[in-house]
Amino acid sequence: MKVVHDLRGVGENLQDHMDMFLIYDLTGPHSYDKYKKLHNQALAGLEYALFRSGPVASNICEGGLLWYGDEHDPLPNLQYHFLPGAGVEEGADQAPSGNGLTLNVYQTRPRSRGTVRLKSGDPAAAPLVDPNYLSDPYDAEVLAEGVRIGQETLAQNALSKFVRAPYRPGKILATKEERIRFVRETGQGALHPSGACRMGVDAMSVVDPTFRVHGIEGLRVADTSIMPKLVSGNTNAPSMMLGERLAHFIKTNARSAATPSATVDLGRYRGEKVES
Repeated sequence: MKVVHDLRGVGENLQDHMDMFLIYDLTGPHSYDKYKKLHNQALAGLEYALFRSGPVASNICEGGLLWYGDEHDPLPNLQYHFLPGAGVEEGADQAPSGNGLTLNVYQTRPRSRGTVRLKSGDPAAAPLVDPNYLSDPYDAEVLAEGVRIGQETLAQNALSKFVRAPYRPGKILATKEERIRFVRETGQGALHPSGACRMGVDAMSVVDPTFRVHGIEGLRVADTSIMPKLVSGNTNAPSMMLGERLAHFIKTNARSAATPSATVDLGRYRGEKVES
C-alpha cells in the first residue's frame, strides 16, 4: 500500500486511565445486588414505571471523589467511584454472600505512554494496540496509595454494620509492596484511550489547533486521540466539547469562504497570519 503522507506522531503518545476495583462483602442486602433476584427486579421495574425512580433510574455510580495520591502534587490525581453492588463491571467479581459493593479508583494523570501500530496493509485488520500500562513506576505507586486510601475509608466505624469483609483483595494490604503487587496483578484499562493523534505544531503532532491533519487537505480529527494529555477525569464530556468545537471551526470557515477578504488569525499558534 502506497504511503500518502508520513506523519511520525500517528500512533504515538497513547494514554489511558487504569482502573482498580476494591470489592467488599456486605452483612446483608444493602446494595443493588439484591435486584439480581427476579421478584426484586419486578418491583424495581414497577417503581420506575410508576414514579421514574428507584434502582432502574440509577447510573450505578452513586458517589464520587477526587483525592490526592501524591503529597507533592498540588492537584488531586485519584478519582473514586462508589458502586453499591459487586460484579457491576466486566472483570469485577461477585461478592461471596451475593451482596457486595465496589469502590473503583483510577489515577487521573498517568505518566505511562503506549502506541497504536498497523498490523498489516489490510485496512480491515485490527490494529496493534499496546497501552503499556504501568511502564512508569510512578503510576503503580499512585494507584497503590489509592488502594490504601480506599481500604482505610471502607474500614471506618460508620460502615461497620454494612461491610462484612474485604473480598478483592481478600485482606487489608498492610505494606506498599503488597499494594503495588495488587495493582500490577489486577489493574485494567478504564477505556479512556487518548493522545495517539495529538494536537500541536511540532514534528510529532498529528493535527493542528483547528483539528486539521498536518499535510492532508480536507481531513480533520475530533476525538480523544487529539488530546496532547489525557484529561483528569472521564472523557465523555470533553469528547462532546471537541465535536462542538470542530463544528464551530467548519461553520466559521464556510462563512469566511463566502467573504473572500476575510481572514482568521489561526497563525497565532505558529506566529503568522493564515488564510482561512
